[in-house]
Amino acid sequence: MSVIRAALVGAVACLAFATTGCGGQAALGLMPGVLNDPHNRSLRRAILAEGAGNVCDQLRAHGLPLRLRDEDPVVGRFFVTACASSELPSGAIQIRFGGLGYVWTDISQRLGFEAAGSVEYDLDFLLDGSTMYVYLRAQTTAPPTFRAHSVEAGQALSIAGMFGMNVEGMVNSFGAQVMQAQLAHGLTLIRDESGTTELAPGVVPPGQRPTEAFHGLDRSKLEIFNERTMVQPNQRDFLGPFDVPAGKKLDVYVHVAGASGIEVVVLPRSAGDPWLVTYANQPKTTPPPAAPLFDEVAAGGSVYRRSITVPPGSYYLVLDNTRAAGRPAPASAIVSSAAVLE
Repeated sequence: MSVIRAALVGAVACLAFATTGCGGQAALGLMPGVLNDPHNRSLRRAILAEGAGNVCDQLRAHGLPLRLRDEDPVVGRFFVTACASSELPSGAIQIRFGGLGYVWTDISQRLGFEAAGSVEYDLDFLLDGSTMYVYLRAQTTAPPTFRAHSVEAGQALSIAGMFGMNVEGMVNSFGAQVMQAQLAHGLTLIRDESGTTELAPGVVPPGQRPTEAFHGLDRSKLEIFNERTMVQPNQRDFLGPFDVPAGKKLDVYVHVAGASGIEVVVLPRSAGDPWLVTYANQPKTTPPPAAPLFDEVAAGGSVYRRSITVPPGSYYLVLDNTRAAGRPAPASAIVSSAAVLE
């Protein structure tokens, strides 16, 4: 066993949270029974030990979806902008994070915020063939520090404050609870043999995928996101940031229910980052700070598909249901969306 262990640990650089493929993961796929054996948990920990420090890279590369209940569509996102990790004596890893985001509720409407905190995760992985399921199971989750930057329904909440209610405390407490609930679910990193990595909230069993809006997409292509989102009138949802390598096209699938359509906007990250910050920091929606590379309406009722060619770089795909970006916002929309690179 020591020889096998040495060979496996030597492949860590290729395996744990890597961004490019290599032969090591395929080799591990030949022995899933050995690695998945509950008695070999220490072996799996050794394989992941060197890659644990790259967890923050994955968290920064994905906006974390926020839901009020597990079965609900996405109603907001949290974007990690600062992150550090360290291994604890127990073998768990501690993630310290900070960032900004937005969430929509009936009472507050859009709530823009910043949050910071730390979570202790138990780190493990299992194999399904040569696909690696890396699990971050929350061991300790304290309510994060949460501070609202903007509340769209601020006037209504101000009236409540006139009656002696601690509105600011209530808003911040509610937001902290939403964040804590999401963090407590843990995270799963699904890494295919090709090197593509998908970040999913919660614990996804080997062989399964997180709840998808579109089924049957080509798994040989890199799937960036595939989910259902509630986009209320005068709201938008930022999907990304994500990287498009040279020679790749962005395939976008959108299905809109409950509204006549949704505006699909693709922006480079250089314009998307400040637009996101503005959206999280003020109730008023604004047009994009630069001309989009792509801007089109996906009509409701049928599946909209576009193959979009963009230069190599980092991008956001924005689902816009506001008048500020140029199109009307007639009603609340449930948007099923997916994007893959081909």
